[in-house]
Amino acid sequence: MVNKSSTKLITLSKSESQPIHLQIYKRFKDAIKGNLLKNGDRVPSTRALASELDVARGTVEGAYSMLLGEGVFISRGQAGTFINVPYAFEEKPAKSATISDGKKSPLPSSATSSSAPSVSHIFRPGSPAYDAFPRKIWSRLGSNRMRSLSSSDMSLKDPLGYVPLRESIASYLHLSRGVVCDPRQVFITTGYQGALDFLSKVLRLNGQEIWMEDPGYLFATTLLLDIGAKVVRVPVDHEGLIVSEGIKKAPHAKLAIVTPSHHSPLGMAMSWSRRTQLLDWAGSNNSWIIEDDYDGEYRYSGYPLPSLKSLDQYDRVIYAGTFSKTLFPSLKLGYIVLPQNLVDICTEKANLYQIGNSITSQLIVNDFIAEGHFSRHLNKMRALYSRRREITSHSLSEILGQEVEVNSHKNGMHLVAKIVSDHSDIDIATNFNQLGYHIHALSKWSTDPSQNGLIIGFTNVPNKKAADEAAKKLKSCFTKI
Repeated sequence: MVNKSSTKLITLSKSESQPIHLQIYKRFKDAIKGNLLKNGDRVPSTRALASELDVARGTVEGAYSMLLGEGVFISRGQAGTFINVPYAFEEKPAKSATISDGKKSPLPSSATSSSAPSVSHIFRPGSPAYDAFPRKIWSRLGSNRMRSLSSSDMSLKDPLGYVPLRESIASYLHLSRGVVCDPRQVFITTGYQGALDFLSKVLRLNGQEIWMEDPGYLFATTLLLDIGAKVVRVPVDHEGLIVSEGIKKAPHAKLAIVTPSHHSPLGMAMSWSRRTQLLDWAGSNNSWIIEDDYDGEYRYSGYPLPSLKSLDQYDRVIYAGTFSKTLFPSLKLGYIVLPQNLVDICTEKANLYQIGNSITSQLIVNDFIAEGHFSRHLNKMRALYSRRREITSHSLSEILGQEVEVNSHKNGMHLVAKIVSDHSDIDIATNFNQLGYHIHALSKWSTDPSQNGLIIGFTNVPNKKAADEAAKKLKSCFTKI
């Protein structure tokens, strides 16, 4: 039975700057957390709520899609849509790790003491939590697939990727990131760098001007320079890419590469106004935008802005995603969502360049998504990473407080510790990495000499003891220079 009070709980303000679908999304979350809506309550249909609120049905569908994608709602077919509180706000998985106050911090049930990360992964940016990966589930899915592998599966397949996986990705992106696309627009790649290499050939970027954020993703810059592109470094501020500066430097650039959900590496999200400016520039200039949503799934406070692709009225955005951050890097599996007018040429070139990876990996990932393991894994990782971020940030601030200032962005998989003393980030990172760690010097990602800091991961920091130990070793690198 529908909880009749649920429609009364959803009050909207059209004077707010926040879009209506995000208001609906937030009101439901607040009502659940305030116990005004309980587990198992049936929510109104999108049609009924749209009528009650006097908004377009598509607006309500957008909010419901986000809630379904996070597991806050669960759809039961013709029975309707229901509140799914234990799934969405699960706080007590079976395993645990000790945090700073000595209490037990819940970890995913697959984590065991024997699978704690080796020291080389502690503070390493960009790596998912290896101790929390659901190995048993993955092993079962892999075994099942290998036993049932047909001659059809073993033969040459669609160079664009396994069709059911492309369909699963299209559905996932619609629910979680607001990206509406046909599976034919989804191409499977060997990861982000593989996707960028493929697109550089299709778009013929050799000799072309390309906007890159400054600071920006080091490895993308290296690849573009290697193919002969003219990289134009565009500065960023607290709102992300400064579009007006890009227009001053290269008004007719063929491509802009941005990380709007979580700037790489500084961490801020691109503001709504900057997103609009960037899209308008691309639309009026017939330029392309690559939206690198490398870890957009991980946000630990507030509500995420929609993806740039979901706002694109000009069909100029190429959305790039990867499973390296959500599953594991050696999987070498990513995807791109193309504008409609690039599908034909990219299909032709995909037959030539063979952009995808092994069919077995694609089969297993599709099963992992289809059986619901992927969404559950993401929910658990958000909770786990939020705790590990706090642990790491606290240790760095406590032990290196006179040397660094840790950024406050509550998203992503790494922190940036700006060096406030006279030390060189390159010297510090080099010395620390010689101790068996792996962090990055911020200055290597920028042309701005003021960008002096350390890029430090937190996802593989199991507890405060490990964080303190690594932070003390990092501190020793400051004192001996």
